[in-house]
Amino acid sequence: MKTTNDFKIENLDIDIKEVFKTIFQYKWSTLIITLSVLFITSLFLYFKAPHYISSALIEVKTDTKQNIQQEDFLRSAFSNFGNEKLDKEIEILKTFHINNHALSTLDFEVQYFVYEWFKKVELYHKSPIEVKNIKIIYQDDLNIIGTVIKLTPVKNGYQLQVKNSFLKKILYFLLNKEIIELDDEKVYHYGDRVESEYFEFTIEQKMTVDEPIYFVLKGDNRQIFEGMINKNLQVNQPNPSAPLIQITYKDTIHRRANAYVDALSKSFILQSVTDKSRQTNQIIDFINKQLSDMKTKLDESEEKLERYRIEYQAIDPSLQAETFITELSRIEVQLSQNKLNEEIMENLLPFVQKGKNIDAIAPSLMEMNDQSTLELITRLQEAQIREEGLRIEYSGRHPGLVAVRKQIKHIKNKILLSIENLKSSMTHRNKNLQKLKALYEKNLESLPTQERTLINLKRDYQVSSETYNYLLKKKSENEMLKVAILSDYRIVDHAYSNGKPIGIKTPILLLIALLSGIILGILQALVRNLMNDKIQTRHDIENLTTLPIYGILPTLNQKALKLEVFKDQRSPFTESYRSLRTNLQFARKENQANVILVTSTVSGEGKSTIVANLGAIFQMANIKSIVVNLDLRKPTLHHYFNVSNSTGISTYLSGRNRIGEIIQSTEYKNLDIISSGPIPPNPSELILTHKLDELIEALKEEYDYIFIDSAPLGLVTDTMHLMQYADISLIVFRENYAKKSFVTDLNDLVTKHDLKHIGLVINSVDASSGAYGYGYGYGYGNK
Repeated sequence: MKTTNDFKIENLDIDIKEVFKTIFQYKWSTLIITLSVLFITSLFLYFKAPHYISSALIEVKTDTKQNIQQEDFLRSAFSNFGNEKLDKEIEILKTFHINNHALSTLDFEVQYFVYEWFKKVELYHKSPIEVKNIKIIYQDDLNIIGTVIKLTPVKNGYQLQVKNSFLKKILYFLLNKEIIELDDEKVYHYGDRVESEYFEFTIEQKMTVDEPIYFVLKGDNRQIFEGMINKNLQVNQPNPSAPLIQITYKDTIHRRANAYVDALSKSFILQSVTDKSRQTNQIIDFINKQLSDMKTKLDESEEKLERYRIEYQAIDPSLQAETFITELSRIEVQLSQNKLNEEIMENLLPFVQKGKNIDAIAPSLMEMNDQSTLELITRLQEAQIREEGLRIEYSGRHPGLVAVRKQIKHIKNKILLSIENLKSSMTHRNKNLQKLKALYEKNLESLPTQERTLINLKRDYQVSSETYNYLLKKKSENEMLKVAILSDYRIVDHAYSNGKPIGIKTPILLLIALLSGIILGILQALVRNLMNDKIQTRHDIENLTTLPIYGILPTLNQKALKLEVFKDQRSPFTESYRSLRTNLQFARKENQANVILVTSTVSGEGKSTIVANLGAIFQMANIKSIVVNLDLRKPTLHHYFNVSNSTGISTYLSGRNRIGEIIQSTEYKNLDIISSGPIPPNPSELILTHKLDELIEALKEEYDYIFIDSAPLGLVTDTMHLMQYADISLIVFRENYAKKSFVTDLNDLVTKHDLKHIGLVINSVDASSGAYGYGYGYGYGNK
């Protein structure tokens, strides 16, 4: 019946007690592995530089699109963009162009370090030195960027030494791969130019340098961006439904992270203002060019008119002439404005053909009073809003989104066609104005020459004056707009870091390390136990054989061979022998002496100790016993009783002594001994003589129990012959010494020779584990 500690999983019996016993058996290695993992993790946490993050939040204004009735048509004509998508702005923030401006405002070119308690500590804005005016000299295979340079202060200056990495040193020694080296004996002076084949720079001393300073050159802004910024910068939209951009930067110094996020945010906003100002500047430059040309023309027409009046004493023209002047001036102004509109249309048409942000041309169309196209743009804006809403919720294959996009494309085509028609209509209008102008000029020919000349001069002056005033007005408007330009972005939350490291949670990591160490320790214990071919527990034997176990004996540590059962009669050792005695008594044949043979599979399993102590424990119960040493090759039994080995089994079997001469009394009343005697040259042949039969029969007449110490079963054949005299043959297996294969071999031997009355004794069990309980188990008889 299984106990509550046993579980059956897929026909596999798992004894929890045995699992814990296995783990406890390897407790020291498990403890060492656990502590090692914990120690390595602690070292990693100690030397690992913590990382901090800083974040800022930028709002993308949703009301940047101005009312089309308030937008100047010149601004619209020269504008080539509308509202940008958030994802585009996010990608722009990741570009080197924007980051380059931010890096230019900060000092990321050099990092400074010192070592405190074997740990590298960065000096951010606290370095006693400053490396300035850096020039990197690039070699074919060598690059000083990222290499640690050590500055050692000496009297009147400093020395420099390159700290090459361990990998570079290995490659240098094994493959003779070139490494960066400096003359570390040369003394440099602060403020002097340091020149080498790898770099040039100047080191300024800001305060007293009393310990080595380590610094790393990071290169130019592009290299800093690629090697440091790009992998630590994150830009995203935290909420898809809100026009917000979050900038996050990770660094080992939280103040530097804050500084960079702030610099990048300001750089982005400044760039947007610069872009918008560039458009205004473009318009103002165009107006200034027109003003310059018109001012020259106005001055010339005014000078000609004044000179003509003085020369010819010209008076004001007649009423008819005034009418001609007014109409021709009006026509000239309209032609001038149409010419400007044609230039605007030429600028707008390619932009409309690209099909992006067409709503930006609406103010120009308002100036031209093109209501039909304005209505199309209104419809386009509404369709784009619907598309944006559907794009957030659905994929590009959604029927509603597909239909809206088709509608947008159709409207854009109609707007393009309307613009082309508007351009054609403007061209036709100009032709009509030119015809009307030609008609008035023909009518002027009917006037007197002097008056006609005066009319033309006055007309040129009025046209130039009106056009010039119009351009001055537009220039003033755009200059005011330039001053009032605001960015389309606003910093909602400035860069902030809470100063707490991210990623590494020391208590959690240490707990994980502790658990991992325990798990690894348990795994190694289980693997070692699985790979261990030695007998470790009673269950190992029970799983391999059905032979009965008569006794389980604890480990005995003794320097001298002596009878341990007399030392402490209440000890676990003595109790285990009492248990073995009891089991043997239950198996005793009635009314006759019993012969107990004790052997093992190999030497060193403690059979002689067991024989000696068995004889002692039986005599303690007043049972007349004798121990016989039939291990003629390696006798040790006589040492336990402090008797002579000059005579014994070998001298008796060889005919030199009689039975009475080889039996020796011990200091114990009911216990005698027959030692092995001198080691004979032919022990196997001696044992096969008939004299051994006589000896056994004689001993049976005199003693209740005869204990035979035999040679190991697996080494010689003597024991197989002696087993015929034994009522019980005890095979000793020493725990963590005998191999499991020995049990299998014993099974084969029992089956092959049909051996009877075979029993087992497990020796050298760890008594401190308590795994076998008090008395170390009981069992007798055949299963």
